[in-house]
Amino acid sequence: MNAEQPRTVDLREHYRQLIRTRALDVAMCWTVVVPDNGTALSLDQITARLSGDASHRLHAAASLGDLWHFLNGGDYPVLIDWYDSATVIFEYDYLGASPAVLRRLSREARVYSAWWNVNAVNRLSFAADGELVLTIDALFPGSPEHYPGISRWPELEAMEDFFVEFEERGDDYDWRAAWLALVDQTTGAKLTSQWLDQEHPCVTVNTADATR
Repeated sequence: MNAEQPRTVDLREHYRQLIRTRALDVAMCWTVVVPDNGTALSLDQITARLSGDASHRLHAAASLGDLWHFLNGGDYPVLIDWYDSATVIFEYDYLGASPAVLRRLSREARVYSAWWNVNAVNRLSFAADGELVLTIDALFPGSPEHYPGISRWPELEAMEDFFVEFEERGDDYDWRAAWLALVDQTTGAKLTSQWLDQEHPCVTVNTADATR
C-alpha cells in the first residue's frame, strides 16, 4: 500500500458521506479554478469568465439552501468562493461543465470540474490554457490511453480502479465520491458540509447564453 492510498480512501469516505447526507447524488457541479501564477482570480474576473457575453447579476452572499430563491427563467445561481488561490464554484446546474465555459475559465489556469444530474448524465472535465483537455463519462470511462491529454492530470491517470468496465467495479464503488476526492486531491480545495452551510458570493447567469 503506498503512502497516498490511505488519504485517498479517507477522502472518498468523506465525500461519500457528504453526498449521502446532503442529497448531492441528485445533481451538482463542483468546479475548481487553479491560476497558473498562484494569484487568485477576483470575483469580477470569475463572473466574466463564467458568463461570457451572457447576462448575469451579482447578489448578496447566499448559502446552498438559498439557491432556489434565485431561479428566474433561464438564469441559474452559482456560489463562488476561494480556497487559497483556487476559486471554488458550486451549482446545481451544468455551467461549470460546459466546454465553452471551461475554455474561458482555463485561460492562464487549470480547471477541474465534476458534474452529474438526476439521470446520472455526468461529466468529469479538465481544461488548461484555454483548451478543453479531456472529458470523461463515469459509466463508460474506457482506458487512460483513450485520452491523449491525461498525462497532464497525473492524479486521474493513476486511478486504476476507475478505468475498468462499470460492472467490474465493486458494489460499494461510488464514482461520485471518487470524483470529488480526485478534485480535492489535485487542487487542495475541499467541499464540506460546513462550506455548504456558509454564505458565499452568489451570481446568476443565463446558462443557455453562457454555454454557447
